[in-house]
Amino acid sequence: MAAVDPTDPESFAHEEPRDPGDYEDVDATEDAPELGVEAPAADAAEQRADVRSDRDDPLTGADRDRADEGDLAEQARVVATDEDDYR
Repeated sequence: MAAVDPTDPESFAHEEPRDPGDYEDVDATEDAPELGVEAPAADAAEQRADVRSDRDDPLTGADRDRADEGDLAEQARVVATDEDDYR
C-alpha cells in the first residue's frame, strides 16, 4: 500500500457526496468499533464521549444594572466535566 501525502490533494479519492436519505438511523453504540489492544484508555474514552456544548451561555436577558457584569459572566460559564473534579 502506497503512503498517502496529506499535503497532496491528488492523493485523496474524490467521491460524489451521498444523499442524506441513504444513511440509516442507527444507534451509535451499536456500531461503535471495538477498542484495539493498543488504544490508550483516555483517548478511547474521549472519543466515545457525548458531544455537548463547551461554550459559555450568552448573557442575553441579564439585568446588568442589578448584578455585576463579572458575576453574570461567571454564572453563565460552562464548566467541563473534568474541570470541577480537582482530586
